[in-house]
Amino acid sequence: MRSKILLFLFMAMSFSALAQTGYKKVYKLNEYNKDWSLVKTISNTYGFIDKNGKVIVQPIYSKIEKFGEYNKDWALVKSISDTYGFIDKNGKVIVEPIYSKIEKFGEYNKDWALVKSRSDAYGFINKNGKEIVPTTYKMDEIKKNFKEIYKKHNAK
Repeated sequence: MRSKILLFLFMAMSFSALAQTGYKKVYKLNEYNKDWSLVKTISNTYGFIDKNGKVIVQPIYSKIEKFGEYNKDWALVKSISDTYGFIDKNGKVIVEPIYSKIEKFGEYNKDWALVKSRSDAYGFINKNGKEIVPTTYKMDEIKKNFKEIYKKHNAK
């Protein structure tokens, strides 16, 4: 009986602590970034807090991937409007979440990642997060004429 009461008290305190922070779940420290915990809000959005509970990345994203999946220092983020971008290990937005799709770097060029706009046009971003080729191309144009597109935009 005593263990049930202790368990109940522990659960009540845990629920109370989460309710006070506004977080539905606080993930394991250091799992995504050193001294950070991923948090999930009661409205199912994600962000990061540090080990002291200070918000590092506002919990405004519907999804945050682990750092290193696309670029060793970036994490892919998905906005609540289903668009993608990147944040860095300092919590800074590197690529605004404006793309309906972002491919991994290296599919066409080692320093470029294919991006797709919400209007289904394609372009490329570079490893600095800059849109190096505007999203004005159709996919078949990219596939057929990549060398020419690369020359045109790499000369800048």
